[in-house]
Amino acid sequence: MEMKSTSQVKRATAASSDESPASASAETAAAYMRQFKNIIAPGNEASMTREFKPQVAYEFERYLNPQKLKQHVLRSEKLRSLLEHYARQTEQPIKQLEQQARAIIDEIGLDRNMAIIRWCGIAITAIGKRICDGFYVNSASMANVRKDMGQCPVLYLPSHRSYMDFILMSYICYYYDIEIPGIAAGMDFHSMFGMGTMLRKTGAFFMRRSFSNDELYWDIFREYMYALVANYHIGVEFFIEGTRSRNFKALVPKVGLLSMALLPYFTGEVPDVMIVPVSVAYERVLEEQLFVYELLGVPKPKESTKGFFKALKIIDERFGKMFLDFGAPISVREFFGHDSTQRMQRSGLGGSLQKLNRQEIELVKQLANEIIYQQQRRIVITTFNLLSLYYASKLYGQCSVNLDELSRGILHLKRIFEKLGAHVSTSTNSIKADVIDAIEIHSNILQFRVAKLQFTPVAAEQLAAQIDVKRLKAHALCPQTMAVAVPMLALQLYINPCLFWLARPAYLLLAALKEQRRQQQLDNMSTYQETRAALHNHVSSMDALFQHEFIVESNREAVEFETHLQLLIEERAVQLHEHTGRISVQDNECTRVILAALAPFLCLYYQLAVTLRQMSGEFNSKDLLVRVQEHVEQLLQQPGGTASHVHPYCLALDNLNIAIYALIQSGYLHKSRETGLMSIAAATPMKCLRQLELQLLEYCQLMPFTQYSMAANEQAQSHMAKL
Repeated sequence: MEMKSTSQVKRATAASSDESPASASAETAAAYMRQFKNIIAPGNEASMTREFKPQVAYEFERYLNPQKLKQHVLRSEKLRSLLEHYARQTEQPIKQLEQQARAIIDEIGLDRNMAIIRWCGIAITAIGKRICDGFYVNSASMANVRKDMGQCPVLYLPSHRSYMDFILMSYICYYYDIEIPGIAAGMDFHSMFGMGTMLRKTGAFFMRRSFSNDELYWDIFREYMYALVANYHIGVEFFIEGTRSRNFKALVPKVGLLSMALLPYFTGEVPDVMIVPVSVAYERVLEEQLFVYELLGVPKPKESTKGFFKALKIIDERFGKMFLDFGAPISVREFFGHDSTQRMQRSGLGGSLQKLNRQEIELVKQLANEIIYQQQRRIVITTFNLLSLYYASKLYGQCSVNLDELSRGILHLKRIFEKLGAHVSTSTNSIKADVIDAIEIHSNILQFRVAKLQFTPVAAEQLAAQIDVKRLKAHALCPQTMAVAVPMLALQLYINPCLFWLARPAYLLLAALKEQRRQQQLDNMSTYQETRAALHNHVSSMDALFQHEFIVESNREAVEFETHLQLLIEERAVQLHEHTGRISVQDNECTRVILAALAPFLCLYYQLAVTLRQMSGEFNSKDLLVRVQEHVEQLLQQPGGTASHVHPYCLALDNLNIAIYALIQSGYLHKSRETGLMSIAAATPMKCLRQLELQLLEYCQLMPFTQYSMAANEQAQSHMAKL
């Protein structure tokens, strides 16, 4: 089975040029945003008592209900084959295994109760109207999804930033008369008193977080998923990232559930599978404060019914708008380029042998990256996303900013993002009102004081009372450090969604700065093509380093390189002289804003490399996290700032873990499968790690900010002094 890499690249390029309005007018961008409809606005609300005649995801002559679906799985030849296989393997009676299988399927299986669904809909409408300014759905993209439904199974794959994601998806399906999909949920919810039953009756099916060595559970869950896709009519929803992204960036996709869901296609039992990437964006995420605390090491609170009702205190707060957009459905058959004869050859295998081979898993990984890419393309960039980015660039440059400057800067960023193809919710006609409203929604992070935008003070004493530092997962950060880190981390959370659009332009800017320095130092004349090649190589190098940080892999690299270079030239950030090959980077607003987005990640990787140089022998993950946090806290507390490149983002555990994983995958670190202990990789001499450290330091020093790390440190010292 050959991978159709050439056709995939062509399709990817075509999709990019079709959907990316790099040359589109502001009117076109505004027209796209007008497609969003507030479905809880007065007069738009769905009636929760109306007759529900939904469009099915996959049409059959006869439809199963949830109980008959369970019976279908229990009576299937595949499950019988599996149980006979385990009976021979474990020497257990087949009857005993059948009882185990029935109990497992009862634990997993979804249910449906329209009374509970309607009651939940009424509650969501009431709470939504109280805490939100609207649920905005792209009605045109939803209509595009609907027109292709019915011919094959449908998988809804939303981005995952909040527990609200799956609630909104079900609500929207009801609103648009589409069968509410079966939703994969963790067992944490199953054990919540009352909540587990309610979720199950609204379509949730449950899976254990870890199957450990319980192969029987794994195989039975796989068979249930197989039947849910191949023999049920409602569609399936799950989160390809596996968990909520606590830093609001896309996570490396996990392909376990996707592989299971596509097995009926690979066996030839279904003609195709339609995948719907769903993009969910929030002006303010409900779990924002919890996520910031968790990034700093505060343990995640256990899901419980008591905790759920305690969390309802959010009804006294305001969270702005929520946006949902639906990507163009992806046909698995077209994406893989398979023909039916190749797939049918596998369909005769016994149930216990139905697993994807390595080549098929590789195809699924390519598809997973494309899904993540499409999710990010349609995530709406809000005014506060742009405001956070602009404010950070001013902060690093040690400049204050007022409302007029903010408004001009945000409109400039809106234009840049729309050139790149992003959908921006900011209104050009009411920009000052939008800015004031965004600050009001996020008054816990930023506020105007003496007409200048500043962080909202966080009292160290208040944090000390709220957080038991003895329970922190890594280093016991002092309350003063927490008070500085909390608002800066919260701000960075809202910058991070911009990195999908700005990561590669930032790489290109750093490459241009590096090439400019090289040309100046060597007084070296390069041809135009040589300079372009050098830029492309630098971008590829940074792409490899940050491939687990920013999920932008899509076979569009060549097209995007041209788009980004043209953008930087148009914005007068870069000048590339065609006749001499000379390159120069202008220190202007565009340059500073784009590099400000990347700055905290360069800081984090640099501080991690510095800390690793001081490690010896074997060490576990917690030891390393503690050492990094201790090191960063010391730098942040140095009086008068420091020339070292440091940012409170370097304290964030999720981000440190991503960076550690990246260094393991790149071969700088070795992690033992048996013990889980890490060490500097033997195949990579320490000098290579030192080279990485020096490379990251060089990138930090190329930043156009005057010791940009000092800006953060000086604000930290000022903040601590006030506390």
